[in-house]
Amino acid sequence: MDLEDIVLLRNQVWDAHPIIIECAILPTPGVQHIVSLVSKAGRKSRASLAVIANPMTGKSFCAKAVAIEMKRSKPGCGVLIFEVVEDEAQAEGRILSEFLNQIDFAPTIVRDLSGKRKQVHRALLALAGDAKHLFLIFDEAQELSPKEYAWIKAVINRLVNDHVKVTVVLFGQTELREKISRLEDARSDLVKRFGSKLYNLVGLRNVDDLSVVLEAMDSKSEFPAGSGLTYTQLLLPRFYAAGGRLAAHAEGIWAKLSKYRSSRTANSVSMSICAGFLANLMMALRGHDSEDMKITSEFINKIPVD
Repeated sequence: MDLEDIVLLRNQVWDAHPIIIECAILPTPGVQHIVSLVSKAGRKSRASLAVIANPMTGKSFCAKAVAIEMKRSKPGCGVLIFEVVEDEAQAEGRILSEFLNQIDFAPTIVRDLSGKRKQVHRALLALAGDAKHLFLIFDEAQELSPKEYAWIKAVINRLVNDHVKVTVVLFGQTELREKISRLEDARSDLVKRFGSKLYNLVGLRNVDDLSVVLEAMDSKSEFPAGSGLTYTQLLLPRFYAAGGRLAAHAEGIWAKLSKYRSSRTANSVSMSICAGFLANLMMALRGHDSEDMKITSEFINKIPVD
């Protein structure tokens, strides 16, 4: 694809680009660490770990990154990201129905509890695929109650009895730590099953962390799928063709972003702040894209972060 073709493609897909719409899954060191932990846990027949993140650190981004990498690195496995919603009218049948809904279960969901258990088991067994390995990722896990943990444990036990490897990953806000500690009062076996390994997800802590993100935009990303074009190459094609790379400007960008470190995010820059800034930066640079474009500190400092 020649340069003008890339420019034409950019104009066609600009409004759908992951950076512009702030949904790119960027491999921050914090995310890479969690991915490696999940991959290691996946070697066991049954494993669980919990990831705790401050608001806006990038918890949901990390959950998606885990899902993508497990599908890539463990061919034939199944992955389900279960979006937990607080349910004041808790019942085993309700959470079983929610499993089926989030799997996009096509047949009619039966009403009796025994039938739902069988439907969930069969659906998850099918999802586990040829590898007979299932990754269950619960987002907003701080909303789970002790009863719901017990029902989920029963679902997992039935799968393990059918020789399915099950890896559970809980993603939750800071309240998740307290919720897991309360499980000890309800059922100690649930703590051992779901809360024995707790990890913190951190945002961008320094310029080296940011450099990893920018290098991914420059050389380890692709959009549209199958195009062979990296994020930077498509968004700033003339700049990129002349050898320009965002990673070369990490110091200047970090000088801007580091002002937004917060104690709420463990003195790191949240991924929401980073994503918003990168989207605004690309939009500001679009009209200046050229072979001799300069990205100065003065220009960077004028870019809003949200």
